Amino acid sequence: MLNVDQMAEMVSSLSTRLQVSDNDLVTDLIKEAIAQVLDYTGQKKLVGNMDIYVKKLAVINYNRMGIEGETQRTEGGVTNYLEVGIPKDIRLGLNHYRIAKVTRL
Repeated sequence: MLNVDQMAEMVSSLSTRLQVSDNDLVTDLIKEAIAQVLDYTGQKKLVGNMDIYVKKLAVINYNRMGIEGETQRTEGGVTNYLEVGIPKDIRLGLNHYRIAKVTRL
């Protein structure tokens, strides 16, 4: 996980980017994004530049608030399709950090 200083820096950075003053919400978004990144990569802690992908994913999770579970939304004749899970561009960046699992044949 992150140490206290790293978490504080990330909360401050994300609060500024999202223009949100609720530090508890931002902290929760970061923790959720860290869990998603670690689950996807199989790592035990953030390594390299994984924190960049945590921030990107936290922003996406913030923007998805209120539309959880939807795969598409139509308003005024315009249909928007929503990507489910971690977006492809973030997955591509995280693929460098994935731990391969070997299974028996």
